[in-house]
Amino acid sequence: MWVGLTLAAFGHRLWAWSPGTGSPNAVEGFVVNPTNRTDVLAFYNTIYPASSGYTTNIAWTGNVDACVAGTTSATFKDDVRRRANFYRALVALPADLTNNTTKCSKDQDAAQIFSRNHLISHTPTNSLSCWNVTGTNAAANSNIALGTYGPGSVDAYIRDDGGNNIVVGHRRWLVYSREQEIGTGDIPSNSTNPPANAVWVIGDFKAAPAPQFVPWPNRGYVPFSLVPARWSLSYPGANFSNTTVTLTLNGTNVPTSIISSNDNGFGDNTLVWTPTNLPASISTDMTYNVTVSGITGAGVPSNYSYTVTLFDPNVLGDSVTITGTNLPPTSGATYTFNSIYEADSYELSVSTGSTNTWTEGAEDVPTPQIQASTTGSYTLRQTNVVHIGAKAFQLAFPDFNDQSFQITRDIIPSAGSQLQFYDLGRFATTTTTFSAEVSTDTGSTWTNIWSRNGVGLSSLNWDPSFISRSVSLAPFTGKIIRIRFILRWNNASAVINTNSTAGFFIDDITVTNGTELVTPTTTTLASNATSFVLNATTAGAPLATNTSYYMRIRPNVGLQWFPYGAFKIVTAQAVASSGYANWIATNYPAVTSGPTGDDDHDGLVNGVEYAFNLNPTVATPASAIPWPTQVGNNYTVSFIEPAGISDLVYGADWSTNLVDWMAIADTGSAGTHTFTVNVTGLSRAFFRYRINVTP
Repeated sequence: MWVGLTLAAFGHRLWAWSPGTGSPNAVEGFVVNPTNRTDVLAFYNTIYPASSGYTTNIAWTGNVDACVAGTTSATFKDDVRRRANFYRALVALPADLTNNTTKCSKDQDAAQIFSRNHLISHTPTNSLSCWNVTGTNAAANSNIALGTYGPGSVDAYIRDDGGNNIVVGHRRWLVYSREQEIGTGDIPSNSTNPPANAVWVIGDFKAAPAPQFVPWPNRGYVPFSLVPARWSLSYPGANFSNTTVTLTLNGTNVPTSIISSNDNGFGDNTLVWTPTNLPASISTDMTYNVTVSGITGAGVPSNYSYTVTLFDPNVLGDSVTITGTNLPPTSGATYTFNSIYEADSYELSVSTGSTNTWTEGAEDVPTPQIQASTTGSYTLRQTNVVHIGAKAFQLAFPDFNDQSFQITRDIIPSAGSQLQFYDLGRFATTTTTFSAEVSTDTGSTWTNIWSRNGVGLSSLNWDPSFISRSVSLAPFTGKIIRIRFILRWNNASAVINTNSTAGFFIDDITVTNGTELVTPTTTTLASNATSFVLNATTAGAPLATNTSYYMRIRPNVGLQWFPYGAFKIVTAQAVASSGYANWIATNYPAVTSGPTGDDDHDGLVNGVEYAFNLNPTVATPASAIPWPTQVGNNYTVSFIEPAGISDLVYGADWSTNLVDWMAIADTGSAGTHTFTVNVTGLSRAFFRYRINVTP
């Protein structure tokens, strides 16, 4: 019985923004879709951090005290330019700013004047130390800053806060529609002089492009950390003198105050306003609707409406789900998973489960499975105050930073699971909190499940002995969790002391009635992968009969790993099902229409779904089938047949007109099928699978 599927030819996977994560150190040429959340997330997580190493890249050769302006490295200058082009791409302007070496040299002189004299001015006088003509010329044509340098100054210019900056002139120059080249001069901080920066922005402009509105924060999705107190909208030649701004959040009006509407001469004409009650933090995306009305000017639209969505670029908002049989044969089985938009790769983790009792007691043996997040040099595993054994954990403040440690065991609690531990408190202010927390996303976010305040500053309030604690983990039944203990000073007062009289001591930590994931094996999957095979390689050892395997996948997007999706538990079986009829009877008994039927109406007949181990009861996109790719003049598809297949023959045909089909030889072997067509000189080609199934 023949079943098959026809695929269109010459498909290519395109990144939504360029140059893409394959070029994480690119400096220019960025094109991003600000209305696509994942696109902005990947763009931000790739390009913004690429300039974060500027403090070590600067390689400054000067000496401010000796009035030697010096130079900075080309890498550092690119850090500055990349950060400026990053912002231009977000507002949909060409990210094509170049560095002018002459302007960089003059800006270096200006930055030296500012740092040496601890002041900034667009018109520095010759009475200032280290004054020179080139520095004065640069100051008059540049954005200038004291207290920041490099990309840090670019961020400050885009924020443009401070009493003298209500017209956001620095921002306007950096996102000026005609801007094409900059210079940067930078002095890092030292023991006697503050850091300083000058970025040349005035002059040598490009021809005016087609006019467009340029809002900041940008239209679409905005990383929350970049959201300024002052919002702005620019348009060449616009008159904003009589405009109004309407801002709403979830249908509720957000009061705004226009602070600048007719201060022109800084880049494009710009309206500036401040919204009230902007959040200090966010836990979910927040979308503001903005309407600016009453704009005038020749050829200028009279109003402009757009949305601004604040979001956390550390939260992907999507996850990977694995589908496939719950009873794989010990010879292995193929599983599919949903793709994540713009994923650079995936990581598959396969573990087995253990119900053995474990205890984290800070002892040397067995080696503690912990990850510390502490500052200072104090000893987390100390010997002075213990419950049982030779050591216990201590959390105390060596400085004004929260202190914590995480137990790096992946645990699946049951309804009867308890987190059990012992703690003892000594000197800690009553505003200090010591807490136990749980994470269901491998440490990305945490939920408090227990806490206590510090005992105060009198030794009379010390705990006389360790206190036994037992906290229910029932709310996390069936989820994979991590546990951590954290000491917070809560931005109040704190006891800065790490000897045995201060902080909290924790010992003998365990979880009852839970399953620990052990012997994890990780496998990297390609960005275009939608399936994997559970076998001896991905499981780390041959599959064992009646052994349960816990499988989960996490995606890498924008050079950042995001949390694992839901885990799937499967139990290996000694006898593998074989044949279409057995596959249906074992896994999908509701399917009765045979190999040529299409029970889920997704265009993939049941025989094709069997051939690629898909689910014939759930609609599956055609992209789940292995697709050919073009390499040079060859159009090739190669895949591994699922385990347990014994009653079908894989074949493939190609055509140029969808009428006349020619068979393609299978050049694969040992369960791998490879079909290749040479497409030299062809304007189009089509491919189809030809699969013979014994019902």
